[in-house]
Amino acid sequence: MKWIITLLMISSAYGKNLYPGDLKSGSDLDNLEIITNSIFDELIIVTKGLKPPKQVEPKKESINNMSRGKQMIEQMKRKNREELAKKNGINPDEVKSGADLVKAAKEDNKQLVKQVHATIKTEGEWRELAESEIEALKNKVISDWKKKHAAKIKHWEAQRRKFNKEKGKYEDTTFELPLILPVSKEEKEKVVEIEIERDYFVVPAAMNVEIRDQKFRPTCSAFAGVRLMEILLAQNGQNIDLSEQYFYWASKEDCQKRPCSKPGSWVGYGLEYSKDQRNQDIPLEKECPYVSYSSQGNETQTPLASSCRGGTIKVGDFSYLKTLDEVMKALHKNNAVVASLKLTPNFYTSRSLILYKDRSSGGKMDTHSQGHAVTIVGYAKLPSVLDEGRVCFIVANSWGEGWGKGGYSCISEKWILAQRQDNPFVTISYLSL
Repeated sequence: MKWIITLLMISSAYGKNLYPGDLKSGSDLDNLEIITNSIFDELIIVTKGLKPPKQVEPKKESINNMSRGKQMIEQMKRKNREELAKKNGINPDEVKSGADLVKAAKEDNKQLVKQVHATIKTEGEWRELAESEIEALKNKVISDWKKKHAAKIKHWEAQRRKFNKEKGKYEDTTFELPLILPVSKEEKEKVVEIEIERDYFVVPAAMNVEIRDQKFRPTCSAFAGVRLMEILLAQNGQNIDLSEQYFYWASKEDCQKRPCSKPGSWVGYGLEYSKDQRNQDIPLEKECPYVSYSSQGNETQTPLASSCRGGTIKVGDFSYLKTLDEVMKALHKNNAVVASLKLTPNFYTSRSLILYKDRSSGGKMDTHSQGHAVTIVGYAKLPSVLDEGRVCFIVANSWGEGWGKGGYSCISEKWILAQRQDNPFVTISYLSL
């Protein structure tokens, strides 16, 4: 009888499925305030003085080599000039062109023109005053949140200085990502088209999960995949640190029983492996700790420690997403998303924003063009004057808190479209405990 009760308890514990939720916490909201304010703070700086690009209308050509059509247009213009001249009390015979009409009208309306200029000047002064007041308000708001979170911002800046000394080593962790289920060119280049109602959105509890550091191993896909799970767990009130060491091993089936030297993996392989297991397979970090240094010729550090065999959760199901619109819809359903990207120099040097226009900042393009995986946790609206797309995607990286702003940055839609790999985006539907 005793063993039956024990079996029922185990069955109950492992029979629960966890789906995305909306649970939030204090630390999550603190990080959210700093990151989102930092994004908008930088947007104020980079958009200052920018003007919308001029729209050049294509020239239209008339039929019949501009002969008959041109004559008709000239006749219409002449009739219009004569009618306008009569209405304004001007002798039609004295008006031979549109310029003559304008000149005559100006002479009769000098006083009106002066009044218009005076009005424009007044409106200009008002506009300058309004802009200065808005700028003062922005500065006050920015100053307030910076003071509130001064200690954490100071800590992140210290981490950034440390990262800047080591970023060359992180460049070496990028690799040629395997090509899996490639999306079409049309899907890959499809811009965000769905309606955007919010200035920004971040998946609940996404920033409650600590930023990890893969150090100098090519394990970004494992860290991005595990973050998906940890966010989903946090949304259900469970702050659990899972094992990236195991997930990297799980995502490289050819390297599980024997050592191999080919670096990197793809998140889909690890999710598929876990989904196919009969029992919970992904262990806790404390049971299967991550080793921050590489083992030469043995990428997965096979065989794993015996403690890595005791699983806590398994992947219930996951989905592939082909377009940015599908990513936006997943985020609105509280699903974080993994993206596979080819990096540019400014990925290493940017802070709160990674923009397409700055992509070559910090080095040559061909020295940074290997693949990397990050976790998309939200988005922020971009002003159209910036010409970087409608949104930037807030991503969590796995290079510690010294990268970007505390480990996060917002990558513009234009950059993503140019640099996303042919692989689909990936999200987890649910987990099984």
